[in-house]
Amino acid sequence: MKKIVLGLLAGIALLTASCDKAESILFEDKSTAIKADKTTWTATADSETPDGAENTGKASAVLDNNIATYWHTDYTVTNPDYPHWVLIDMKKESKLVAVVVTNRQAATPNRSGMKKFTLEGSTNGTSFTSLGTFNFAITNDPQTFPVSSANAYRYIKLTATESQTGTTRHTFLAEIDVFTVK
Repeated sequence: MKKIVLGLLAGIALLTASCDKAESILFEDKSTAIKADKTTWTATADSETPDGAENTGKASAVLDNNIATYWHTDYTVTNPDYPHWVLIDMKKESKLVAVVVTNRQAATPNRSGMKKFTLEGSTNGTSFTSLGTFNFAITNDPQTFPVSSANAYRYIKLTATESQTGTTRHTFLAEIDVFTVK
């Protein structure tokens, strides 16, 4: 089933399509942004559960283009509290347009993950620039978060700052995708 969502944000027509074709964002000046290729990227996190079933639990799961796998912070031994972060190395600098985040999939959308998060960009992986603070809805659908494309970044850091329940210590995500200026 194809799903198309069309919205208008600050004069930018934002088109996200869930289908087999490449996704794109069309600007008023007719330039395009494209969904970045994640095949060479790496991901690290403050915490993970690497012994999860079917390759789940590892930070790298947010880059595998498979919504059935997911990164999950450790909930067994140390069960660290918020905040939690996942850092993506895109291997080259790109001007970002939007970050698309997909929750861990469940028959009923999972209600114990993150509620709020921040996005940051970096050229060196140590000094970061804020790209915004966002609310994360309880849904299985991908959620798009527009960011400024004024600067190019190699690293993207997503930091989960608050849980949906206010008491849950862990978080999880299925996928993180990035749209960049072409």
